[in-house]
Amino acid sequence: MTREDAGRLFELQMIDSGIDERQVVLAEVDDGSDALAALEQARAELKTLQAELHEKQARQRKLELDLEIVLADRKERSDRAYGGTVSDLKELTALEQKIGELDRNADRHEDMILALLEEIEAVEGAIAEQQARVDRLYAEHQRIAGHYEQTTAQARAEIAELQERREALVAEIEPGLLSQYEQLRARFDGIGVAALRGGTCSVCNVAVPRAQHAVIGRGTMVVRCDSCRRILVVPVEG
Repeated sequence: MTREDAGRLFELQMIDSGIDERQVVLAEVDDGSDALAALEQARAELKTLQAELHEKQARQRKLELDLEIVLADRKERSDRAYGGTVSDLKELTALEQKIGELDRNADRHEDMILALLEEIEAVEGAIAEQQARVDRLYAEHQRIAGHYEQTTAQARAEIAELQERREALVAEIEPGLLSQYEQLRARFDGIGVAALRGGTCSVCNVAVPRAQHAVIGRGTMVVRCDSCRRILVVPVEG
């Protein structure tokens, strides 16, 4: 191994760590699926409320139409009873009884319409609140989806760039050294090379024997940390 090999090995580790970090971003970034599920649920609830409103409004229109029929019938019988055309007492009594029945029927319809109008007002209020909730959830989903697209696009572009740099660098590293590095990376959570800084291993922070510092600095042989067993190098800073 040469000093240049040690430098390339450390650079390769930095590249691989960069790729790993961006792979974690791709795996963990929120893709908005939970936000979309919440939005779809809120939309379904809104649709249910709207259907309820339409049903109540249809009932209101029917009650109002029925009331119009009752009132028209009442007017027609009142005109007959009190218009001077009915002289028979028995017929007049029957008409008055029917008019009273129609009055009570009209009152019932008016009460039902008023009660229904209160229900409609309540549902309309619920719809307004639910629509506001849908709007908030939609905006939140759009924000998350936009962040996901931007973040993943950037991460993939950076991975592609790092992969290109890696391929060029790997071609310059001695195969046996590269194989050793890859084995250590697979064994130790993706980190096969550590820097010697301030007399300690940059990965496990354990002090490296002073006698090894010069050897590591020359980069002419592989020296592994006695603690974490990673290859130690002195990177060229700057």
